[in-house]
Amino acid sequence: MNSTSRTENSVKNISSGLLFQVIQMILGFISRTIFIKYLAVEYLGINSLFSNILILLSLAELGIGSALTFALYKPLAEKDEHTIGALLNFYKKTYIIIGFLVLLLGLIFIPFLDDIIPNKPLNIVEDIRIIYFIFLLNSVSTYFFAYKLALLEANQENAVISMNKSFFLVAQNLIQIAILVIFANFIAYLLVQIICNFLAMIYISKIVDKKYPFIAQNKNKLDSIIKKGIIKNTIAVFYRKIGGILIIGTDSLFINYFKGLAVLGVFSNYTMLMALISSITTIIFANIRSSIAHLVIKENKQKQNEIFNVINFANFWIYGLFSVMMIFLINDFITIWIGVSYVMTMPVVIALAINFFMVGMLDAFWMFKSVYGLFTQGKYIGLIIAFLNLLFSYILGNYYGVFGVIIATSLARLVTVFWYDPYITLKFGLEIKPVIYFFKFIKYIVTIFVSCLLIYLVFNYLDFSPILNFILKTLVAFIVPNALIIVLFKNNSEFVYLKLLVKGLMSTLLVKLKL
Repeated sequence: MNSTSRTENSVKNISSGLLFQVIQMILGFISRTIFIKYLAVEYLGINSLFSNILILLSLAELGIGSALTFALYKPLAEKDEHTIGALLNFYKKTYIIIGFLVLLLGLIFIPFLDDIIPNKPLNIVEDIRIIYFIFLLNSVSTYFFAYKLALLEANQENAVISMNKSFFLVAQNLIQIAILVIFANFIAYLLVQIICNFLAMIYISKIVDKKYPFIAQNKNKLDSIIKKGIIKNTIAVFYRKIGGILIIGTDSLFINYFKGLAVLGVFSNYTMLMALISSITTIIFANIRSSIAHLVIKENKQKQNEIFNVINFANFWIYGLFSVMMIFLINDFITIWIGVSYVMTMPVVIALAINFFMVGMLDAFWMFKSVYGLFTQGKYIGLIIAFLNLLFSYILGNYYGVFGVIIATSLARLVTVFWYDPYITLKFGLEIKPVIYFFKFIKYIVTIFVSCLLIYLVFNYLDFSPILNFILKTLVAFIVPNALIIVLFKNNSEFVYLKLLVKGLMSTLLVKLKL
């Protein structure tokens, strides 16, 4: 069992996760740059398209992962090996079935590929069915190890995953780069990914077996009451998951339908950069989820509210800063990185930043909502947002192309989860009046808007070489929002608490590193 403190676990997980992400970002940029140089842009499009199709197929997972992770919090806190083992046995059997179900659904999808890509680009010489099948195998393989990864996550041991994945990620990228440079072969490029990913999962699985030997020895069946609770929560999560997956998974389908694989390939560079930024923020907040679960189990509502306010303020600060920097810097970065021909219009960039900020501002609510176990509240809203996103994407995408598809997602979120999930979490979880948050959120939005206005005014005076302009713009886009937030919120209790918390975490980290 994990006996170290919540703070120590969070520091360890966040620091190792950030290190892993830095490695991934560096190698990802190098690999993507070489990919663009040696393969046609349509390959980026097909890479994005098939990835999103497999996200749609992951609906077969039903949302059982979230329900089971929630179920693990209490027995882990109580060191109840009997229940932990029973949960993981149930989880393992369930995910083996899901893995084969996803494989079957994926195979059924193959005959329809010609309808999804009716005019195969001449630049893609390989059989798209073979490419798709490799993507499918890579996705399916992860299901057979999911239960062990869930145990590490629930027990605040994400560092084990991050550190061990780093080695295989480095090997994967180096081999893929060599294959692109020497052979420019997309099939071989994909095969390396699936092999390295599979080896990483096996290695982490062996570590879990060694750390938790009681798992293999425990053949207990899951208590019927716990199983009923998991099934009830799984059904509720499934409805919500439909909305999330159809939002993420259909954008590429609509862009391909309205604009084709080449435009989708250009767009995929933006989604890759956003994914890298999101992964940094996700590492920070995801690694404190199990700490929040322990907080909910052991502390009173006043303490829970205090911590929620701090996390929500940190969400605003981090996602607000990144959103502003994204709006003003991403096109300049792409121009310097791979050329002006890969740049998309400013409305598309703003729409992406809006989506990024909206999702980020819901993170604290989703985190607390899940650890409170509020899965059944608003379960059908996932179906509503899925329908609205499809409707808005088709209508707006038809008129406004990529911008229409992206802004459709924002609109679908705005009229559903963006107000409903905060309402549920605040009223039934934290047990406070939702209107209190509304006024805070207005203040946050005004701060972001004023930051953008100030940055825009300063940028009008920057007229230097592209590299120097980008450096100066980065400094301005970073300094202005931070300065404004510090000036406006320095006396707030959340700011003071966060300042002390960061100092404490840094001290703990320095002690861990023995600096």
